[in-house]
Amino acid sequence: MKDNILSLPNDVLGDIFREIYSEYEKSIRSMFTAPVCDLEITAQQVAKAFDKRGLIEYAPQFYIFATGVFIGIKNRKNPYQEINEWVAAYRMAREMNVNVSDIDPRKAFEYYQQKSKEL
Repeated sequence: MKDNILSLPNDVLGDIFREIYSEYEKSIRSMFTAPVCDLEITAQQVAKAFDKRGLIEYAPQFYIFATGVFIGIKNRKNPYQEINEWVAAYRMAREMNVNVSDIDPRKAFEYYQQKSKEL
Protein backbone atom coordinates (compact mmCIF):
# COMPACT_ATOMS: atom_id res chain seq x y z
CA MET A 1 0.00 0.00 0.00
CA LYS A 2 1.34 3.34 -1.01
CA ASP A 3 -0.33 5.41 1.70
CA ASN A 4 -3.00 4.98 4.29
CA ILE A 5 -6.47 5.78 2.97
CA LEU A 6 -7.01 8.07 5.95
CA SER A 7 -4.46 10.46 4.50
CA LEU A 8 -6.94 11.36 1.75
CA PRO A 9 -8.97 14.54 2.21
CA ASN A 10 -12.37 14.03 3.83
CA ASP A 11 -14.23 15.42 0.84
CA VAL A 12 -12.54 12.91 -1.49
CA LEU A 13 -13.40 9.97 0.78
CA GLY A 14 -16.91 11.32 1.14
CA ASP A 15 -17.37 11.55 -2.63
CA ILE A 16 -16.10 8.00 -3.15
CA PHE A 17 -18.27 6.62 -0.38
CA ARG A 18 -21.31 8.51 -1.70
CA GLU A 19 -20.76 7.14 -5.20
CA ILE A 20 -20.50 3.54 -4.03
CA TYR A 21 -23.22 3.80 -1.39
CA SER A 22 -25.79 5.55 -3.58
CA GLU A 23 -26.11 2.53 -5.86
CA TYR A 24 -27.15 0.35 -2.95
CA GLU A 25 -29.11 2.65 -0.67
CA LYS A 26 -32.42 0.89 -1.28
CA SER A 27 -30.85 -2.53 -0.73
CA ILE A 28 -29.09 -1.34 2.40
CA ARG A 29 -32.34 0.03 3.81
CA SER A 30 -34.24 -3.18 3.09
CA MET A 31 -31.50 -5.52 4.33
CA PHE A 32 -32.67 -5.01 7.90
CA THR A 33 -36.23 -6.09 7.18
CA ALA A 34 -35.91 -8.44 4.22
CA PRO A 35 -35.03 -12.08 4.94
CA VAL A 36 -32.54 -12.24 2.06
CA CYS A 37 -30.20 -9.43 1.17
CA ASP A 38 -28.73 -9.05 -2.30
CA LEU A 39 -26.42 -6.23 -1.31
CA GLU A 40 -23.05 -6.44 -2.93
CA ILE A 41 -20.21 -4.03 -3.44
CA THR A 42 -17.90 -5.45 -6.06
CA ALA A 43 -14.17 -4.99 -6.35
CA GLN A 44 -14.69 -3.60 -9.84
CA GLN A 45 -17.03 -0.85 -8.59
CA VAL A 46 -14.58 0.17 -5.89
CA ALA A 47 -11.65 0.16 -8.33
CA LYS A 48 -13.65 2.26 -10.81
CA ALA A 49 -14.56 4.87 -8.17
CA PHE A 50 -10.94 5.26 -7.08
CA ASP A 51 -9.45 5.04 -10.58
CA LYS A 52 -11.54 7.87 -11.98
CA ARG A 53 -10.02 10.10 -9.28
CA GLY A 54 -6.46 8.88 -9.93
CA LEU A 55 -6.38 7.08 -6.58
CA ILE A 56 -6.42 3.43 -7.64
CA GLU A 57 -3.73 2.50 -5.10
CA TYR A 58 -6.24 3.14 -2.28
CA ALA A 59 -8.95 0.86 -3.68
CA PRO A 60 -7.76 -2.32 -1.88
CA GLN A 61 -7.95 -0.65 1.53
CA PHE A 62 -11.50 0.57 0.93
CA TYR A 63 -12.67 -2.74 -0.52
CA ILE A 64 -11.25 -4.75 2.38
CA PHE A 65 -12.95 -2.36 4.80
CA ALA A 66 -16.29 -2.54 2.94
CA THR A 67 -16.14 -6.33 2.77
CA GLY A 68 -15.37 -6.57 6.48
CA VAL A 69 -18.28 -4.29 7.32
CA PHE A 70 -20.65 -6.28 5.15
CA ILE A 71 -19.58 -9.60 6.65
CA GLY A 72 -19.91 -8.14 10.12
CA ILE A 73 -23.45 -6.90 9.45
CA LYS A 74 -24.46 -10.06 7.65
CA ASN A 75 -23.54 -12.18 10.67
CA ARG A 76 -25.68 -10.09 13.02
CA LYS A 77 -29.18 -11.21 13.98
CA ASN A 78 -30.68 -7.73 13.87
CA PRO A 79 -28.16 -5.00 13.04
CA TYR A 80 -30.85 -2.33 12.83
CA GLN A 81 -31.93 -3.00 16.41
CA GLU A 82 -28.34 -3.26 17.59
CA ILE A 83 -27.28 0.11 16.17
CA ASN A 84 -30.42 1.82 17.46
CA GLU A 85 -29.71 0.49 20.95
CA TRP A 86 -26.19 1.93 20.83
CA VAL A 87 -27.45 5.25 19.47
CA ALA A 88 -29.84 5.41 22.42
CA ALA A 89 -27.03 4.51 24.83
CA TYR A 90 -24.78 7.29 23.55
CA ARG A 91 -27.69 9.74 23.65
CA MET A 92 -28.52 8.79 27.24
CA ALA A 93 -24.88 8.94 28.33
CA ARG A 94 -24.56 12.42 26.85
CA GLU A 95 -27.79 13.60 28.52
CA MET A 96 -26.79 12.14 31.88
CA ASN A 97 -23.16 13.21 31.54
CA VAL A 98 -21.88 9.68 32.23
CA ASN A 99 -19.65 7.24 30.37
CA VAL A 100 -21.47 5.14 27.79
CA SER A 101 -20.09 2.01 29.45
CA ASP A 102 -22.40 2.81 32.37
CA ILE A 103 -25.48 2.50 30.13
CA ASP A 104 -27.26 -0.69 29.09
CA PRO A 105 -27.98 -0.11 25.38
CA ARG A 106 -31.14 -2.23 25.34
CA LYS A 107 -32.61 -0.44 28.36
CA ALA A 108 -31.73 2.95 26.90
CA PHE A 109 -33.49 2.04 23.67
CA GLU A 110 -36.57 0.84 25.55
CA TYR A 111 -36.56 4.06 27.59
CA TYR A 112 -36.57 6.28 24.49
CA GLN A 113 -39.18 4.08 22.79
CA GLN A 114 -41.46 4.50 25.81
CA LYS A 115 -40.71 8.22 26.00
CA SER A 116 -41.66 8.73 22.34
CA LYS A 117 -45.00 6.93 22.92
CA GLU A 118 -45.81 9.32 25.75
CA LEU A 119 -45.40 12.39 23.53
